[in-house]
Amino acid sequence: MKNLILVILLICISQFISCTSTDTGEESSIERSSSKPGWILTPVTKDDSYIYVSGEMTSARDRSFGMNQAYADALRKLLNMMENDVKTQSSMTLRGANMDEGDVARFSEFAVAWISQTYTIANIENPEIYWEKTKVKTDEGIRYYYDCHSRIRISKKGFRAILEGAYTHLKKKARDENNQKAEETANKLIDELKNGK
Repeated sequence: MKNLILVILLICISQFISCTSTDTGEESSIERSSSKPGWILTPVTKDDSYIYVSGEMTSARDRSFGMNQAYADALRKLLNMMENDVKTQSSMTLRGANMDEGDVARFSEFAVAWISQTYTIANIENPEIYWEKTKVKTDEGIRYYYDCHSRIRISKKGFRAILEGAYTHLKKKARDENNQKAEETANKLIDELKNGK
């Protein structure tokens, strides 16, 4: 009798263990917009005419929300790239003009701030999207989520025009403050941009 109870107890325990461990956490892709493109692994690429920037939103419960967030992520990355270019170039050129370090920081930050204005990036195109729907088994049941990707592009000419706008505002600020060195530096930055440097 003791052996029978022991066998029944072992069977119950093994059944319980097998029931609780079945596939929890298992994920499977059940739908996608197309075959997975290579650009989702490369945040920034360039060709002769365009600069491409990809953004992503993973584990979104709603595809529309995920796509909007992926687009916003790509825009954020593009703005960061522009801001870094402007800050680096303006700071180096202002320092090269032997300006006071406080003026270097102030004028370069002024140019960077101009880029953050949303109307300056009106010529962005959204040429490609990709999304994937995934099914996940959880303890509570089945759950679905989307991994969303958006690739935007801006022409190199448009990119340079935005940088030129930042330098033009730097020039105006320098003129308003009667700072000849900063104004000359802004002119130099604009000329270099127009000459493709």
